[in-house]
Amino acid sequence: MTIFSKLLLGLAFLFIQFGSAPASLAEQIPPENCTERPYDKGRLWKVSKGDAVPSYIFGTMHSKDPRILHLPGVIMQVFMASNTAVFETSLKDDELARNKQMMMLAPGQSLKEKIGDARFTELSRIAAAYGMPPATLDRVKVWAAAAIISQPPPTPQSDGHSLTLLDKELEKSARQSGKRVIALETNAEQLAIFESMSDTVQLEYLDQAIDENHRLNEELETMTSYYLSGNTGWIACNLEETLQETSSALGEIMTTDLIYMRNHRMVERMLPELQRGNAFVGIGALHLPGEEGVLSLLEKQGYDVEQKY
Repeated sequence: MTIFSKLLLGLAFLFIQFGSAPASLAEQIPPENCTERPYDKGRLWKVSKGDAVPSYIFGTMHSKDPRILHLPGVIMQVFMASNTAVFETSLKDDELARNKQMMMLAPGQSLKEKIGDARFTELSRIAAAYGMPPATLDRVKVWAAAAIISQPPPTPQSDGHSLTLLDKELEKSARQSGKRVIALETNAEQLAIFESMSDTVQLEYLDQAIDENHRLNEELETMTSYYLSGNTGWIACNLEETLQETSSALGEIMTTDLIYMRNHRMVERMLPELQRGNAFVGIGALHLPGEEGVLSLLEKQGYDVEQKY
């Protein structure tokens, strides 16, 4: 599975939306040599400190899979009871539209010229399944092209209804119920990480996405099984195994920049809401486990962290 598809499952990036996954869960087998890490199992955590009303941290998976959208009662209970809903970033339609604009090349630039005829021909073949004709594809940035084909192509629903992302549904519900809604990051902050990639790293990223595109559904089902069983640490192990096959430059971006640095930034920004109390924090499950994970960082800030689901 491509690096970005794994990150998208556990982190929140707004320009990609997954189609539905197969109906049956893959066998739950952990990645080889996957070692235990702090807070590596669980999807919902209670965090408390002092006299403030406890808050809850929920690890999301950025998927349209109906199994992901169906939340257990304990999660819905604390979400509905919260005064404030905190998310990585906003998934409102106008924010998604801005993200798409950030994926496009400047006028006069061409993706085909940047990546070469042979690579563009292969990419066009894959992109056709995503409803992207060559003329549209030619306007997309290199890293954005890699991101697009790092998800399975859209799958029509048999009942004619369109599924949406769990994160988007939670934000929509929070706004409708009158909760304060807080975004920990801006779209520009998230996408700036990819904008900062060198041309060489972007091409490496794209080549991997092209090579692995045919295996997306199989790997997506494996990651879904990890998530639904609460094995968030396995998701992190799976990503780390994949990164062993990449350059050190790409690996640094995908771990330090996209996960660890953002964990610290999000904790810093969520602290005022946790101090206020009774907040529901929904962030990608990859942000939860490990010594540099959000839960460990909150523990270092003096918070008691208790698994609830």
